[in-house]
Amino acid sequence: MYIKLPVPQILQNPELPNGCEITSCCEVLRFLGFPADKCDLADNYLPQSKAWYGTDPNLLYMGNPRLDGDTPDTGYYCFAGPVIRAARKYLADAGHPEYQVTDLTGAQEETLILELKKGNPFIFWASLHFEDIQFDSCEPYPLSDGSIHRVFHQLHCMVCCGADDTHFFIADPLDYNTAVPREQFMKIFRQLGSRAVVIHK
Repeated sequence: MYIKLPVPQILQNPELPNGCEITSCCEVLRFLGFPADKCDLADNYLPQSKAWYGTDPNLLYMGNPRLDGDTPDTGYYCFAGPVIRAARKYLADAGHPEYQVTDLTGAQEETLILELKKGNPFIFWASLHFEDIQFDSCEPYPLSDGSIHRVFHQLHCMVCCGADDTHFFIADPLDYNTAVPREQFMKIFRQLGSRAVVIHK
């Protein structure tokens, strides 16, 4: 098996130092033929909170993806929910309701491969260099559903654009990863809760 979809690599820097999620979304939208702009998506489509700490990343981006760690109000990350909302709003504004945005969170490896075989790259969450997940030193905080959120350190969001029998291929907004052994990919993918999003007709 060999699949390599022509997903354009879009670098999040310098404008979006913490905007890997929305830049990955932009990569997929460009692959689908839309003239999406990462900064427009970040500023006008991605639901954000004013402060990062205490925010539920399932509902809002934690802070501002334009801000780096040297500012008091920095940007951290979000999970699938805000990316899905941003993509759906963009597609609605573009007048293309035939496209669907699907949450693949919890997907097994076979499901991810099937999406690639269908010609669908997918957005996913892992770590910067596919190293074991670490947590920030700040205090965990409660979310509205009663769970406790431990803030991840070096979390990263990318696009998987292909696979062969031994590797997944990556369009990385930070240009760190291009091909990752499938076993390591799935290990870190699961550590992040097996979070993924696909945009498709």
